[in-house]
Amino acid sequence: MLSPTQHPKQRFYDSQHLDPSQGYLSTRDGTLLAYQVVLPDPEVFGPGPYPVVVDYSAYRPSIDFFDGVGSRFPALGYAAVGVNMRGSACSGGAFDYFEELQWLDGYDMVEALAAQDWVDGVALIGKSYPGISQLFVASTRPPSLSAIVPGHVIGDFYRDVAYPGGVLNYAFAAIFSMDQDARSAFPSSYPQVNERAAQDPVCRANQALRGQNASMLTGVLGHPYDGDYWQSRAPERLVHRITVPTLLINAWQDEQTGSGPAKLLERFAPQTPARLVATNGDHGEYYRGDVWAEVVRFLDVYLGERDEEAVAAYEAQEDVTVLLELTRGNDATAGARFDLPDLEATGTGERLVLGADLPADGSDPASSSFRYDPPGLFDFGGGWMMPGQNTWLPQSQDHVTFTSEPLGADTVIAGSGSADLWIAADADDVDLEVLLSESRPDGQEQLVQSGWLRASHRALDDDATTTLRPRHLHTSAAQEPLTPGAATHMRVEFFPVSHAFREGSRIRVSIQGPGGNRWRWGFDPIAGSVDVRVLHDEAHPSSVVLPVVGLDVDLPPLPDCGTVSSQPCRPA
Repeated sequence: MLSPTQHPKQRFYDSQHLDPSQGYLSTRDGTLLAYQVVLPDPEVFGPGPYPVVVDYSAYRPSIDFFDGVGSRFPALGYAAVGVNMRGSACSGGAFDYFEELQWLDGYDMVEALAAQDWVDGVALIGKSYPGISQLFVASTRPPSLSAIVPGHVIGDFYRDVAYPGGVLNYAFAAIFSMDQDARSAFPSSYPQVNERAAQDPVCRANQALRGQNASMLTGVLGHPYDGDYWQSRAPERLVHRITVPTLLINAWQDEQTGSGPAKLLERFAPQTPARLVATNGDHGEYYRGDVWAEVVRFLDVYLGERDEEAVAAYEAQEDVTVLLELTRGNDATAGARFDLPDLEATGTGERLVLGADLPADGSDPASSSFRYDPPGLFDFGGGWMMPGQNTWLPQSQDHVTFTSEPLGADTVIAGSGSADLWIAADADDVDLEVLLSESRPDGQEQLVQSGWLRASHRALDDDATTTLRPRHLHTSAAQEPLTPGAATHMRVEFFPVSHAFREGSRIRVSIQGPGGNRWRWGFDPIAGSVDVRVLHDEAHPSSVVLPVVGLDVDLPPLPDCGTVSSQPCRPA
């Protein structure tokens, strides 16, 4: 076994002759990874060799592609390859979620494929699991890797998905982990894997180590604070090592991986040609409409024979492209778009003071109160059992609301934001969700974004915190209970987002217990009922800071409610 910085000699890869249909490739420790290949039509694209795109995950890509990978890429002239991580499907070895062995396996996978006579260049593609895996593999710098297109990924598993604001996202993170444990077990919850094992003796033999798989669910539930477990698996700590061209795809309202990964771009080395295409929408935008067109354009530039003029033109663009008001459906079309040099281009943002710039709906000029009593984990309003990504239920929790006067001009935001709050609660801890929405002239309220915080997790990483983006420590040592009844300052990050508030609309901020505003994100909140006051007097100036973009964006008319992906409406 070699160290992470040492790799096999080229002859190790040259000695592997991989059939361009299906089989097993060998990693440096002898573990066999199952793969499948779908080649382009030779009558259309010739006899090859072909540029290759690889879907690498612990789902079942070696047997059955998700998202039409096995048809959509070959139709463009790319060979599609699906490879299962060790400890999953028909691959050998034991599974541990994104352990370093999986990264090194990915290095060996790229080099073994590149050594084949039917291959002309290798890129990694895909969203979610195969999106995240690209970041780990590329950080090992396989010399034959041409480019990566990671979509709908995670930068920091703790902050982005598992414990946003320190609150366990049980309904997605924990249930996903439970499902992954079942998928990687044997018998597998995937019937396709069990059927293959019954027919394929190598697949069947590779199930012998499944009892050594590390439980992902145990890892998530057993680490409620940030620390080595999470940071050893955080792509944000590794992407500075990536040197190949990279196109990140991110959806602001992603119901699975969230929008936190938009912050990854700034962590790439300056010399790496990395870009971000960010849009409203859900976990499937990667393969739809205007976003899919960006993926295809990127691969056309970097995979296969390169045209240096095309590369130069592509890299002359700004690093961030923002799509606004992407429509629902497979032909998803953006209503507008604009470019930024980075998501920090909004500087220190625009501060709106609660009770002044955003008047309180209540009559008390000094504070606004609500009764904290969040929905149970599996109540209808709790997230997981909501009716879908494009339906927003009426408010079911007690809450406080702050709403601006009608805007005198269109206001466009892009990036992270912050709710800087003074809170007094009659308990030593409380979970908060701060909701940003647009109250429209047509009497509807449109969802924009949320942020979450467990009050005892309010301690900040001062070195990483900015005016627009608080970063909390979330360590066990940093926990600080509230003093019941005492005014306490805390900052809640609005997850990254872009949105165009229209002239005549109002900016609205609501504060409540967590749950009910993001499909599939159902939280495990602190139990009980608590009286919470949000202070907004002269001595306790609560406010929000929004990443207002100083650009004149050409906007279409206000879109009808229900047409914009993942930004549903409800009566204001």
